Amino acid sequence: MAGNIEIIHSGQVLFDFGNKIDKCFILQRGVVRIRSREGELLSSIAPNTMFGFTELLAGKSVRETRAVCESAGSVVSFSSEILQDKLAEFDAQRKQLLEQLAAQIIQQTS
Repeated sequence: MAGNIEIIHSGQVLFDFGNKIDKCFILQRGVVRIRSREGELLSSIAPNTMFGFTELLAGKSVRETRAVCESAGSVVSFSSEILQDKLAEFDAQRKQLLEQLAAQIIQQTS
């Protein structure tokens, strides 16, 4: 999986509500918080965690969450097309299971 290492800064918004889902991320260093439109904390991302893909798995094309860097650090960013290509290799049942899990996660955090 090819990706780009990006330096992140405290307060930086990695993605925001309504953005096209064109990137996914792996946090290398730092802390990132995912929040709902209402400002509710949905997730605190720790290093070595992939994020920014849940809505994509649920079939969404635009973001319904905001990711804000709480501290300086770095991420590996990669095109969401890479993830979509990998998902296309899954058989239909596995892909459906992932989509259902993503939908449940989104529903529970909305």
